[in-house]
Amino acid sequence: MAEGVPKYIAVRDNLRARIDVMEPNEQLPPEIELCKQYNVSRITLRHAVDTLISEGLLVREQGRGTFRAPAIISSRHQEFISDRAQGFYEQSYAADADIRMQVLENDVVHDEDAAARLGLKPTDELICLKRLRYVDGVLSRYSVLYLSASRFPKILTHDFSDVSLADFLFNAYAVQLVENDVSIHVEKICGSIAALLNIEPGTPTIAAQSTVKDKFGSIIAFGAAVYTPNSGEITFHLHSNN
Repeated sequence: MAEGVPKYIAVRDNLRARIDVMEPNEQLPPEIELCKQYNVSRITLRHAVDTLISEGLLVREQGRGTFRAPAIISSRHQEFISDRAQGFYEQSYAADADIRMQVLENDVVHDEDAAARLGLKPTDELICLKRLRYVDGVLSRYSVLYLSASRFPKILTHDFSDVSLADFLFNAYAVQLVENDVSIHVEKICGSIAALLNIEPGTPTIAAQSTVKDKFGSIIAFGAAVYTPNSGEITFHLHSNN
């Protein structure tokens, strides 16, 4: 969160943006889940929610939860200027390069290691998004990303062939990515990934792992990528200047 800004205001503003992309009468996650997402206490969260209720954006139903009001004026016309992290892995290309993505998998899975890296329970359902990236018709990268299925269900019904997941999270969930912890190493690729990349098993390649957080310090996604030997310079957007 930005220094000097009360926590409840930061939470309120983010919730207001989330409300813009919710359906009328759509329910917010439970308090305990929101507290975890925003890294705040229940008192702070309730202060933010109560403010939005007083503004007519949310309604609270005893014993059921908190919902987007059935009829509100959207603030989608407002311009949001941010310096958020634009993606999980980015490569430098010429301005006129033809970039194409092929989605291999977008499904719900169970993965204990990925769940642990996301701070979730081993039994929690995850969304697994696997893609290949082509530059001017040449395969350059394989990537896999894991996110919470319960928090981001809209990902499952969206086509990410030509859409940035970072932009989608911002537009669909008001999740602003600001921190990307990346580790890179040389790895000899074998098995199915070698076959996907059309390289000989055991070929040394550049591999990366990434843990992405939002402005509240919550872990949003964990992923890995493998680059083909023909890939050029790789640049990483690590943290925005907020």
